Amino acid sequence: MQSLLSQLEDHGFAIDIARDLAAAQRAFFGSGGHHCIVVGPDVAPGLAGAIVDSLREVDPELAALTYGPELVRDDAKSRTTAVGFHPGSRAGAVALIRFLRGLPERG
Repeated sequence: MQSLLSQLEDHGFAIDIARDLAAAQRAFFGSGGHHCIVVGPDVAPGLAGAIVDSLREVDPELAALTYGPELVRDDAKSRTTAVGFHPGSRAGAVALIRFLRGLPERG
């Protein structure tokens, strides 16, 4: 994930890193929200779902991209995308950057 983080920073994206639910909530509330949450390939499906669901309770339109478990949602208020590339690969980074650039601006 480190190479992906470096590429995102090189493209001007601000990044918060969280390894559990409490840290994700602290980062989210501490920054006043996020445009997107990115779930790494080593995150357990239960934890990934708990984090995304928790943050979407506050921000139902929060987009999510996952390199790991596919997150299924019944409502269509936000985008959830699964990427089949490894995040350390060039294709994985390009996929994320395209996804982020395609998100609508948020107030």
